[in-house]
Amino acid sequence: MGAGRVWCDLIAFDKRGGVNNRDVIEVFAAMVGHPAFGLPKALYIDNGKEYGFATYLDDAMALAVPGFHGPGRSMRVVNTLPYNAPAKPIERWFGDFESRYLSTVPGWISGNRMNKRQEAIGRTVAPYGTFEDFVPAFFGLLKAYHSVPTGKQSGLKGLSPNAIFQQHVATGWSAITMSRDEVRASVARRVERTVIQGAFQIRGRRWSCEELWQYTHDKVLVCEPVYHAPAELLVLDMKGNRLGIATPDVALHPLDHRGAQSTAARARAHRSAIVEMARSVPKIDVAARLIALGQAQPDIIPNEPAGKVLLDPSDRPARIVMPKKPSNSEERRREQDERIAAQMNLVKRIVG
Repeated sequence: MGAGRVWCDLIAFDKRGGVNNRDVIEVFAAMVGHPAFGLPKALYIDNGKEYGFATYLDDAMALAVPGFHGPGRSMRVVNTLPYNAPAKPIERWFGDFESRYLSTVPGWISGNRMNKRQEAIGRTVAPYGTFEDFVPAFFGLLKAYHSVPTGKQSGLKGLSPNAIFQQHVATGWSAITMSRDEVRASVARRVERTVIQGAFQIRGRRWSCEELWQYTHDKVLVCEPVYHAPAELLVLDMKGNRLGIATPDVALHPLDHRGAQSTAARARAHRSAIVEMARSVPKIDVAARLIALGQAQPDIIPNEPAGKVLLDPSDRPARIVMPKKPSNSEERRREQDERIAAQMNLVKRIVG
């Protein structure tokens, strides 16, 4: 938009430490969820490791996070050159904001921790107060910055950031926002998981949702957050279409009747999905299709015979005579004679 507005947040460390990816993600999520800011068209970010999450945003923001519904917004992620602070507009803004606004706060000692400022000779600067005291003072100064007109040589031509923003609002500008959960889900890697009984396993836990109970395929894509411990997981089908939001399954005691009820409900949902799918499939008469296919085939017309064999029975050297089939009475008499002959032979061997 080019209004010169700035979104800031403050982080206090009780012990030694520094800003990490989770901190930056939370601040970014708060900004894109605010109707006065929303999703930017471009992110010009530092090369520090605490900005590593932006590598996931480069692709995810192209469609305002695949799997979530809403208007698209193409966003480019641009990394600055290493060790080139003068080329970063935000560095110049920090210097200006510190010299014109933060320096007016009692107890301010600037960003140089080695320079111990003194209120008077031999007396160091007294602290402003607690962190909770400093937060409202800082944001009060930030609101003052947004309201104070800039110099005529600046990019805002003598107007304040709020005045420029008001002009854009008057001409119809509106933000495209995202919820905090959707931003967290966008900073995620897609992992393939197998669905068993309406659930999948990730990070040692089973996750499920009602959409998975009705899912009729074996594999899904799970958007696993890289920097957060998830309470919910976005689940996509293998084509990248949204299925639902999965939550951890609750482990129940084997004697708890709720476990059996849940299993039965999942089985019913799965069967219902299969029945509904079967209803959507048109009925096909396979036999009729095969008959129609056969009847539609053209007949193959053979070539004319190359010759014809003729047979005159009078010229045959011999004839084949089929044996006469005996009648039933003759066959029984012959079988009886054979049995009697066999018995007589047996008697002769025994006697003789």
